[in-house]
Amino acid sequence: MDQRRTCLRLRSHTEGLERHFSKASSFLVKCQIIEPYVERGALRGSVCPWEIGALNTHGFTITEDFHDTLEAIWVWSYYTKISKDFAYKSNIKTAWKYVTANFPHFIPTSDEDEGLYDCAWLALTGSTYEKIFSDRSYRGWIDIAGDRLSYYISKLHSIRGREYYDPFWMTACLASAALSLKHIEWLKVAQDFVRRNIIKNQTPFSTVKKEARHIGPGGHDFFSNNANRALALLSCFPFKAIATKILVNKFLPFTPKNFVKRHADENVWNANVATALGKSYLLTGEEEFLRRYFSIMDELEKRDSQNSSALPRSEKFPIRESWVTVFYAYAYSSVMV
Repeated sequence: MDQRRTCLRLRSHTEGLERHFSKASSFLVKCQIIEPYVERGALRGSVCPWEIGALNTHGFTITEDFHDTLEAIWVWSYYTKISKDFAYKSNIKTAWKYVTANFPHFIPTSDEDEGLYDCAWLALTGSTYEKIFSDRSYRGWIDIAGDRLSYYISKLHSIRGREYYDPFWMTACLASAALSLKHIEWLKVAQDFVRRNIIKNQTPFSTVKKEARHIGPGGHDFFSNNANRALALLSCFPFKAIATKILVNKFLPFTPKNFVKRHADENVWNANVATALGKSYLLTGEEEFLRRYFSIMDELEKRDSQNSSALPRSEKFPIRESWVTVFYAYAYSSVMV
């Protein structure tokens, strides 16, 4: 893809932003547990991991999901921001009601390791929502989540955990929330973690072949180690020359040039990589990031067989999913200022 084609592709992509989020937002309503499924009760407002209004659910039943609900709030909020359309305000309100009512169950105070992934999404979504709607109603819950993340990351001396325990994803979310809410203490913790583990590390990234992979029939494999390290760096130092240097010299050489086949969750894993590539392009202006970004995004678009901005976790998975749709939308928006 030459420079002119790349610029035209970016323009077309930008023009399609609102359309993409409109479709994704509409799909996520099909995943929310509201009427006609329930009119009241503990599950009302939660977002199910998959489409519950499909003609064939392939045996997948309605189930609540705390972080999928937060993820959907992020998409509906972002759509409101770019469209000025408040069509999903009631879905957001109902989802927040579910989140606040079930907060103690999913984010307990007794175990510092539990609920960290939920805390990360609550910090990211909550700060995004508050900025878009100028509504501080949920700041108390956002502060609890941010404080827990900050405490955990500050005490983390060895890198451990994948997926729901990926410390670089937590750090990226915490830093984003800190910048949005002007929370200096959170930002300092996140930046110290990135300095220790990325900036001062001579080899912070690995080859695609050395990326951790899930093997076996169960479990998840939706995060790229390299991508989350880059996202943490970008969130902590969004205007610093050191971040540009590391991204171009150390991250770019290890990024895939095309969509990468994976054993499980390959659509989400590639969307995670695309997000890091898109945000890296925004900071550095290096067009190779953009070329690789579109190589992945074009394949994800081909897999959107219903043209709904919604995807399953992998090509052969039988049903579209809410959380995958959110990561796809997050990737789509990553090249936007």
